[in-house]
Amino acid sequence: MGTILNDAVVRVGFPWWMRPFLWRDVVALTIGRRVWISPQARDVDSLIRHEMVHVRQMGEMGVLPFLWKYLLCYLRNRRRGMGHHAAYLAIPYEVEAFAAERAEHL
Repeated sequence: MGTILNDAVVRVGFPWWMRPFLWRDVVALTIGRRVWISPQARDVDSLIRHEMVHVRQMGEMGVLPFLWKYLLCYLRNRRRGMGHHAAYLAIPYEVEAFAAERAEHL
């Protein structure tokens, strides 16, 4: 089991079944109230602030609606001509999460 933080379970390392679906530069992933963080992650406190925003977003919207809207935002950004990284950074849910990541504390 991982650490429980604000009703979310935070684990270090990705489960075996998830690894084939992750890009190499992924340092954390959240699904519902489950958060997985790469053992290579650096600023873990900032990263947890970021992921806790996604926990809240999914709690408010529901996991599947959140994931669907997240994917649609990413695809819309790609259709607008953005590269992968720019399209990811422009997803509104990521904009909010990165703002929380830069905050000083939870």
